[in-house]
This record gives sequence, C-alpha cells and structure tokens, in this order.
Amino acid sequence: MADFCITAVRYNEDRSHIEYVRVNEEKPEKIGTNRTVSRAFVADLIRLGKATFQTRTKTPEGKWKLGAPVHLIEEIYLTTDRNSTKRDNLGNLPEF
Repeated sequence: MADFCITAVRYNEDRSHIEYVRVNEEKPEKIGTNRTVSRAFVADLIRLGKATFQTRTKTPEGKWKLGAPVHLIEEIYLTTDRNSTKRDNLGNLPEF
C-alpha cells in the first residue's frame, strides 16, 4: 500500500499539465483527510524517496477503489503509465 493516494487533479489555465493534486493519507480500511498540494511537491517527495503515491477513485456506490501506482517521468511529470510521454497522466481522475 502507498503512503498517500491522489483522488483528484487541477490543471493549469491552458490545461497543459497538472498544477495541483488532492491527496489523502492511506490508512487501514479508509483514507485520511484530503489536502491540496502542488504537483511539484508530490514529484519531489517521489523523486527523493520520501513517500509513495497511488490513485484512488470512488465507485458509484461511494466506496474508494484502489488505483495505479504513481511514477515520475523526467523527475517532474506524474504518471500511472511508465511510458516516455512527457506530460502528466493520472488517468481519469476527477478535476476540482
């Protein structure tokens, strides 16, 4: 299990990359309170090996479903797909 989960994203004005993410601490059987942090901060934590992240989405029944691990591309882009595409790619997370 990852240290934190990412549950929503906010893109920059021209929608070229994610600017902020909503993160929650992973806890047994539930997730913690959400916080909004910059994408760069999450990238730094991953790059430095200080924390791990994965995505989570809500089911139609309102339960949290485990998603994919979050990785970095070129130490700045957040992605769930380990390809070489130089952009943020966290799947279909909702926007806030």
